[in-house]
Amino acid sequence: MSFLLPTPGLTRLGVFLNVEDPHHDPAGALHELVNTAVAAEAQGYESVWLAEHHHNGFAIGSALTVLLGHIAALTTRIRLGTGAALLPLNDPVRIAEQVATLDLLSQGRIEFGVGRGGPFPEQYRQVGLASADEARAHLHEALALIRRLWAPAQSGADGEGGVDFSGRFYQVSGLRLEPKPLQRPVPVWLASLSPDSCELAAEHGDGLMATPSSDLAQVAQVVQAQRVRQGDLRFAIARFFHCEADPGQALARGLAGVRAYPLEMGVQFAPGKRPPMFEPDAPDEVILANAVIGDPAQCLAQVQRLQALLGPHLLLLKPAAHEPAQARAALGLFMSEMRQKGLAQ
Repeated sequence: MSFLLPTPGLTRLGVFLNVEDPHHDPAGALHELVNTAVAAEAQGYESVWLAEHHHNGFAIGSALTVLLGHIAALTTRIRLGTGAALLPLNDPVRIAEQVATLDLLSQGRIEFGVGRGGPFPEQYRQVGLASADEARAHLHEALALIRRLWAPAQSGADGEGGVDFSGRFYQVSGLRLEPKPLQRPVPVWLASLSPDSCELAAEHGDGLMATPSSDLAQVAQVVQAQRVRQGDLRFAIARFFHCEADPGQALARGLAGVRAYPLEMGVQFAPGKRPPMFEPDAPDEVILANAVIGDPAQCLAQVQRLQALLGPHLLLLKPAAHEPAQARAALGLFMSEMRQKGLAQ
């Protein structure tokens, strides 16, 4: 099953999942997430991406590679994304090993999204990081080390290839990573649109990814400028999503889910950094301008608007409904609309 929009190749559809536990049933929440990922493949979505969070009673996705390994065993086609692996909070050598193993087990289906950790200071405090800026420096150095570890081995005098890396935060000497990933290279995505991330993407040909709460007008400006600079830019944007046949119900549930999200997550934005859609008094129009919410026809119109504004991109639908059955039904209903319109098969 493949997905096409009127102009082939411009927009592709994936699913962005946060492991949410609103009922304080972690085992149930984990199984429901796996069920949604498996359903996304059956419904025809191209990829499924999992968010990583730590020390959070609502968002319990603290073990991405374990979850993705389980999903990989239950699927055959859908691509599997880390959305994103928080490298400053982890040992980059272990992450390199785990993702390489996942890539082999999934027959080359891994998409490696990386991030620094977002507006969650407790995550930084627990690993001794003083600030988001320090976390960003760790992220860039960890990614540089992982790239080196995944590269084809260079033979030394003893016939054994090894990596020497001496950075500010990470040092290895003569280290061989085994096994290496199947894909050469594994696709890398930076979950940031900051100037330094854009610089890194241009240097290495990485993809860029915008979060569900990113302001669309600002995103469009960055993407346009980066396309001038980078040319063949891989770009993904996650958007809060809800779809029901009844437009009133769809809007009510979708808007309620978006408004509840920052409170449930316990986000702590720096002064002046709160996204417009997360303002306590954000009008419905601001949220709807930055989301895909409505009945099937309304959702399709919003997706086509994104296509016209952003050009070629991967659209990741983040269910706004915290109830997994509602989320799966919304994803299935929208894909059915695409097939009925001849935009998917």
